[in-house]
Amino acid sequence: MKNLEPSLVEECRIARRRPHSQGEPRKSALCGAAAGMLLALSGCASLFPPTAQDMAKVPVVRFGESAPASGDFVMFYPKGAPLPVLATVEGSLLTATASATLHASANRDVYQYKQWVSFDGSNWVFGRDAVSGEFRIELPGLKSGANPGVMRGEFNLKDKP
Repeated sequence: MKNLEPSLVEECRIARRRPHSQGEPRKSALCGAAAGMLLALSGCASLFPPTAQDMAKVPVVRFGESAPASGDFVMFYPKGAPLPVLATVEGSLLTATASATLHASANRDVYQYKQWVSFDGSNWVFGRDAVSGEFRIELPGLKSGANPGVMRGEFNLKDKP
């Protein structure tokens, strides 16, 4: 119940604990309906791409620069810029841990804002409609008895619908 008014959330919690009389409508059912409507309405805004007017107010941060304290910004990954990814293997099962920083780079400019992606900074699409991805982890030795384990991330552009 993240985006609901705190007073409504507390009122609904109290109503669920309180018995109701036969003739009065059940307040928790009303609270449930109200909560559902508020969630639906608050979620509708995230169904549509941001407009140019919306995005004019949001700062663009180039990867490697400091993000604003507000936490609301567009992340810009420039074409060809090295993008570090830290890979780590650790845990209580292991006596030795390891980590390495890998560097990948995008083959085009990529802008990311919340769940939205743009390749020109103007036209926004839902991220999963633009990029697909897969993560794979394989344990060492399962193929040949001596092969190394695998930790792999793959990111592909989707064809335009």
